[in-house]
Amino acid sequence: NPFLTVGRQMTEVLEWHRGMSRREARARCIGALESVHIADAVQRLSMYPHEFSGGMRQRVMIATALLTEPQLLICDEPTTALDVTVQAQILALLDELRQRFGTAIVLVTHDLGVIAQLADRVIVMYAGRQVEQAEVHTLYGAYRHPYTEGLLRSVPRLDQPRSARLATIPGRPPDLARRPAGCPFEPRCAYASELCRQQMPPLVSLGEAHLRACHYDGALGPQGREA
Repeated sequence: NPFLTVGRQMTEVLEWHRGMSRREARARCIGALESVHIADAVQRLSMYPHEFSGGMRQRVMIATALLTEPQLLICDEPTTALDVTVQAQILALLDELRQRFGTAIVLVTHDLGVIAQLADRVIVMYAGRQVEQAEVHTLYGAYRHPYTEGLLRSVPRLDQPRSARLATIPGRPPDLARRPAGCPFEPRCAYASELCRQQMPPLVSLGEAHLRACHYDGALGPQGREA
């Protein structure tokens, strides 16, 4: 809230959810700001959001979310609109807090670099449905869904020639108000068959905690697309 100081917004959380007095809540908030490496925490409580940089505001939000010592922290695009340097700092902070407090984190993001840096397990979603789930190292090294393949191929690589065109996924996502009977990715999929158009693929286990929802069971990549 731009009209309230950071301190007022933070103490309100503890007053409502923990029944603390204003003095107790203020002391806890100072400690929370210090835990996310914000210097001069006492003075910062009297400042308004516009007086903080984007990265500092993210730190304040993280500190506020952790005030009640939750077992689960949901981070929805925590690095959006931040430059690369600040993004790296926020991700390092989340990882540090996860290890220090034992808090589980659900990270919602479209940034595959962020996923590779912070996640242990990944669920790939398309049109509101889970299409693949695996440990992060498995997903990046042995993905089994065409949409996952398209996402990873669209990431710029340093070993590509400068003249190489960035790979894209053709088409557009479906209208969720008019869901198709079959796989929602079928119109954009290079491996689609008539079965894909008619039936929604179930989520099945591929072994070792690897799940996939896809009718196609052949090879992915140029060889599979040409088959």
